[in-house]
Amino acid sequence: MDSLSRVLTLLAPASVVNLHCRFAGRWTADHAQLAPGVVPWHVILHGSAQLQLAGKTLNVNAGDVLLLPHGSPHILQGLVEWGQVAPVAKHFNGTLTEVRTEGEGDSVDVLCGEFHFGANSGWLFAKESGVIHLRTRDRQDCPELELLLAMLVRESLSGSPGGTTIVDNLTATFLVLVLRILLTESEPPAGLLRLLTDKRLAPAVLAVLADPSQPWTMESMAGRCFLSRATFARHFARCYHQTPQAWLTQLRMALAARLLIQERSQTVDAIAARCGFLSLASFSKAFRRHYALTPAHYRKTRAGIVA
Repeated sequence: MDSLSRVLTLLAPASVVNLHCRFAGRWTADHAQLAPGVVPWHVILHGSAQLQLAGKTLNVNAGDVLLLPHGSPHILQGLVEWGQVAPVAKHFNGTLTEVRTEGEGDSVDVLCGEFHFGANSGWLFAKESGVIHLRTRDRQDCPELELLLAMLVRESLSGSPGGTTIVDNLTATFLVLVLRILLTESEPPAGLLRLLTDKRLAPAVLAVLADPSQPWTMESMAGRCFLSRATFARHFARCYHQTPQAWLTQLRMALAARLLIQERSQTVDAIAARCGFLSLASFSKAFRRHYALTPAHYRKTRAGIVA
């Protein structure tokens, strides 16, 4: 299994599309702060708009994909500055909500949704990644994304039999394609994506992802890269926002959460061992610090829900 597939298997994010917006005239869409682990996204399908975030203005155009890794409050608005703000009409079509405004000027089509990473979003994205702006219109390396989005919009609006199931699967694929494209950037967004592309650290990162239960230490990770402990730590700090030990713990906690839900026949002791912990006490302490629940309570409260 490749590294990105391993990460997505561990995190098991839920991917949803919830709005198809067709704006005209003077319009604005205000988005409040979301819960930790919820990453909103917008795709500009047609036209141009502006994103207001933390006092800064970002111009966005057709083909742009916007991710807000920390669910930050933001405003998406049109370029028309005259007249009254157009009234908004909303209609839930059984799959998503269609949002419409009428008015003068060029129309703007936007598809919106969310990726739900749960408690592990801080592991994936660094704090400085307030917004990820992916421009695809002039790129030649992501034709699949354009085809997928066209199909996603069509299925979201058609009301055809099986459309909701198709939309759910297409939205999950959309996340994978976006992350794959970001991995090809000369400088991927700060966080795990940048760590995965660092050639000096790759041998250790891939080895840990492949088998996080091993008794990894700073020395053994550095040895995989043929680096001294100090050089490995220094380079890791330049590349990633957590220490190697903290990153390893986050990875093991993500794995533990998955196993507790998916493999209910396994005891908590067995899962602790599979996640690289030598004792149940140390596992429970780390798990509670991360999820604010004991492993047993987490398993009980998440019954029937994928972590």
